[in-house]
Amino acid sequence: MAKHEPDAAYTVLARRYRPIGFDEVVGQEHVSTTLRNAIREGRVGHAYLFAGPRGVGKTTTARLLAKALNCEKGPTDKPCNACQPCLRIQQGNDTDVFEIDAASNGSVDDARELRQGVAYAPLRSRFKIYIIDEAHMLSKEAFNALLKTLEEPPPHVKFVFATTLIHKLPDTIVSRCQTFDFRRITSGDIVKRLKQVLVGEGLKADDAVLDAVARAAGGSMRDAESILDQLLAFKRKDLRPDDVTALLGAAAGGRVDALVASVQKGDAGGVLNALDAIFQSGVDATAFTDQLVDHLRTLLAVKACGRNSSVIDLPDALLDAADRQASGFTLEALLYHLQLLLEARQRLKDASNPRVVLEVTLVKMSRAADLVSLQEALRLAAPGPAVPAPPPPVRVPVPAEEPTEPPPPPTGELTLPALVGSWHRVVAEVKKTSPIPGALLEAGKPAKLSGDEIEFSLPATFGKFNVDQLDTPRHRQVIEAALHRVFGRRLGIHATLQRGGPEPDSPMFAKSAAPPDRDLASDPGVRRVLDAFPGSKIVGIE
Repeated sequence: MAKHEPDAAYTVLARRYRPIGFDEVVGQEHVSTTLRNAIREGRVGHAYLFAGPRGVGKTTTARLLAKALNCEKGPTDKPCNACQPCLRIQQGNDTDVFEIDAASNGSVDDARELRQGVAYAPLRSRFKIYIIDEAHMLSKEAFNALLKTLEEPPPHVKFVFATTLIHKLPDTIVSRCQTFDFRRITSGDIVKRLKQVLVGEGLKADDAVLDAVARAAGGSMRDAESILDQLLAFKRKDLRPDDVTALLGAAAGGRVDALVASVQKGDAGGVLNALDAIFQSGVDATAFTDQLVDHLRTLLAVKACGRNSSVIDLPDALLDAADRQASGFTLEALLYHLQLLLEARQRLKDASNPRVVLEVTLVKMSRAADLVSLQEALRLAAPGPAVPAPPPPVRVPVPAEEPTEPPPPPTGELTLPALVGSWHRVVAEVKKTSPIPGALLEAGKPAKLSGDEIEFSLPATFGKFNVDQLDTPRHRQVIEAALHRVFGRRLGIHATLQRGGPEPDSPMFAKSAAPPDRDLASDPGVRRVLDAFPGSKIVGIE
């Protein structure tokens, strides 16, 4: 790939490898094809509106349109790039192509001056072309001053508006333009273009490095070329993906994976250690929060849409890892985690200690499995209907040829190993009707069997709150009924915490929260929850 601009003074890659033809515009084929067809068929409009994210080719396409219209061989969809009009437009010094920055030239006086200039014929070229960048920055008065001119300009004038915020443009302006929506450029297309740039520079880089650059660019070709320019200034050979993250102040992918794995396992200590390692590498809290939001958004997309969905833009190697991580979360958990991170992102703006904000958020994410929704809590606390006594059994003769019901489980001597070995059956039975105690039974194990009484042990990190849940009359009834169905005998159960861990009432289990509103605490439904779970507190309503 040849360089398009001389090297008399160093020119950044984004300018040096700017497309010189419609076929070089990456990721916007729908725009290029439409404009080329319009030029060939003589159906060029008088005003165009290019809308889309930054760095995706809006201004570049506007210059290409100007070259196509004013080329000495044109109008043509393939400008020669050799005649004087083409060269002047490419270098940005053509007297008949005006590039106006609306951010600094958006007043009504500027619009009036533009309107007066429109009346004069072009000096050298076929058309006088106005390219107005960041058009949404024009004032309301400036837009009003342009309305009539924009609707009925002289035949020698063309307008091209470019904006990243089309919703800020008045409808009266949008309706007078042909609108083209520019898309974010996929990582695959960015990587292909970066390879062409490296060939032009006589350099090479691994695909993993270019993938990291493309992901960091977030769909912007200009940002990708700028990052590559900065990376080549940092190190021209033996580039690695970690060089990209180090250069941009982002966390390495392995450290992000370790943090997410700790969140998924509910390991608060692992979360804090992983976050400390990230901060020790010099990563900014706000930048890392943005990185983590993007990572979890990818997991959400994989979980909701499947790995082959078009909403996911990852290379295969990273897609495999994302698929494995997403399988460890429910869709609801990912939504909850993203909500917490987005709220933390807002608090970071005014936080005196951003690290603490992020630590508290991530530890809260790791304890998500302990939360009980208000609806579920109210359901559990509500008094159940009286259960009528079962009617006496009616014996119906069963024909010999029909199969009979299987016999009940043996009721002989029950040992602790046999109890542990069949515990998964108890868990499955409980989960059929009560998922919360079922999940708690799955997390612990029978520790002792004394006669017909089972001592059930929960990990110390679960705290007294969850022990109390298992000991509520409603849950004990469900569990003991399941034990009877599995083992064929009446067994009692009593929950305890494993020894050797932190005390369940220690500060690490305390939940920090603002004091609940008095009116909320006096609500009858909420009162039933508080009565059903002694020692519990209201931390909020979601």
